[in-house]
Amino acid sequence: NPHMIRYDTSCFTLNGRDTFVFSAAFHYPRCPQALWRDRLLKLQRAGFNTIETYVFWNYHEPEEGRADLTAFEEFIKLVKELGLWMIARPGPYVCAEWERGAIPNWVAAKRFPLRSNHPESIRTSQHWFSLVLPVIQRQQITTGGPIIMLQVENEYDFWQAPEAEKLEYVRALARMAWNAGIDVPIITCWTKQARQNADPDMARIMDTCDFYPRWEILKQVPSALQKLRQEEPHSPLGITELQGGWFSEFGGKLSVEQEGVNAAQLNMLTKTAIEQGVTYFNYYMAFGGTNFDWASRGLTTTYDYAAPIREPGGLWEKYYATRGIGASLGLFGNVLTRAQALEGVPQSTNTAVSVTERVAGQSAVIFLRENANAEQQFKLTFRDPDSPTKRTITVPREGELVIGPREMKMLPVQLHIPGSRLRYSTAETLAAGLILDRHYLIVYDEPGRLAEISLATADEPKVDGDTAYNYWDPEYESVVLGVRVEKAEKVLLVNNHLLLVVVPRERALRTW
Repeated sequence: NPHMIRYDTSCFTLNGRDTFVFSAAFHYPRCPQALWRDRLLKLQRAGFNTIETYVFWNYHEPEEGRADLTAFEEFIKLVKELGLWMIARPGPYVCAEWERGAIPNWVAAKRFPLRSNHPESIRTSQHWFSLVLPVIQRQQITTGGPIIMLQVENEYDFWQAPEAEKLEYVRALARMAWNAGIDVPIITCWTKQARQNADPDMARIMDTCDFYPRWEILKQVPSALQKLRQEEPHSPLGITELQGGWFSEFGGKLSVEQEGVNAAQLNMLTKTAIEQGVTYFNYYMAFGGTNFDWASRGLTTTYDYAAPIREPGGLWEKYYATRGIGASLGLFGNVLTRAQALEGVPQSTNTAVSVTERVAGQSAVIFLRENANAEQQFKLTFRDPDSPTKRTITVPREGELVIGPREMKMLPVQLHIPGSRLRYSTAETLAAGLILDRHYLIVYDEPGRLAEISLATADEPKVDGDTAYNYWDPEYESVVLGVRVEKAEKVLLVNNHLLLVVVPRERALRTW
């Protein structure tokens, strides 16, 4: 059903629309059912379009022959009701800091090699799949449900077994899925067997990466994604687990006390992944929850994970950082789905600030990263994708830009917004739309910084409001505005119809 779901080297296409898959991991058994809606609504309001969950075999069938998948089915129904997509990961092995990766005690008691092509492993895996796959099959996008991907196995590269046997086990699981009527894409993560695309079965399975680099982002992420691109050339770059935090162990630090799992790290990690061309990723975890008595007996009861949504459901700086990324993807995710890196042109005057540009047609996205863990000042040069002469633009017109330690920005160029066209902005974008008879654009940055915003205007503009400078560029039909970001928002009125709202970052990400 390619008219409903398909993928190519760039992205997933859902119901005919190229889609940036922005996914949140949420394990329904780690949250009381009465709280599911609250958590899902908070994820939806952060901009997520997809919910990912494992399906835990030993939770649903703790005793052989006594299975109950009601909770999974109820969770799917709620995800669909809220208009979200879903990624299902039924294992059979799932990891998840869950007892024996969700393989039931009664299976382990049979004492055959787990996660292998041993006949008993195949037989018991088929038994579990015969229970869970019919539920997934009924709830695929191709049958009117929300499920857009199915993952088999999990991080199989880290399991010790002969390569030939591992290949046959992955093949067996995939064939079980296809034979059960699964016609959405099948994915894996860190499973190199799926990258053997000369094998006709493996060619139908998309492998992805997982990343938990803390602050070793540049050391780990770009090279692994480049390798994935080489080995999976016909699939979009995908990350099944992008670090949303880390778990806590007895004798160790609680998740929120650990280094390298805060909001700044999530911001840089996520934007670096997108900068590399990723168009599908899933935060593990977006909401962690609680380890009840059926799971993770070796870990703390809390599975808070320092996730964007805290164990009791509270929101904190990490949630709002996530929401800023979600807002950006809502505005220009459609540009990123097929954007290609532009080599040679984008640059900054400061070697500690790296610049890249991804171009799609007449639009682009600029990525700025601070690499020396100190505040930097710089000017920025990039190509105008809407220019027939491939002109370059250097900003700001006056003074220099400022970026903080380990900060990273994602900035649209030549973006259509309601009522206008945003040529570029050095402040990040939060929202654009229409209120009554006036269009609006909201941008944000840290207080004290200069933000430069350029808007399309065919005639010399009328600008009401406080600006540091104002240039009219008739050749390119643009107005360039320098605005100092303050601790309170500023509102400018451009050509009597566009409200340009410049907001401090903390306030912007908490504004609905």
